[in-house]
Amino acid sequence: MDTLLTETEEKSLIGLLYNHVTFGTTLQVFGEVATEHARIDALRVVLEKLLVKYSLIGNLSPEELLLMGIVSELPREKLETWALNGSNKHLQLRAKYFLREKA
Repeated sequence: MDTLLTETEEKSLIGLLYNHVTFGTTLQVFGEVATEHARIDALRVVLEKLLVKYSLIGNLSPEELLLMGIVSELPREKLETWALNGSNKHLQLRAKYFLREKA
């Protein structure tokens, strides 16, 4: 059995990771993951590396990056703006969460 992933398999993995990381980030923000923080954070790192490898990260909006918790690509000022804006609670709560995490 070949243990190397093909490019198609890796891109499929990106979709799976996207869904899992976005949901996991929601759980983190609402404090519902207990001991799963490290696992979600590790998956987020892997997803970010795959997005960079296939030049996909530039195709994502800042909002999509925040939903996944990939904040290394976002300026702190952008997070602060979202944290103050109550018109989108999903973005606001995530921005506040990651501003605390980056502090």
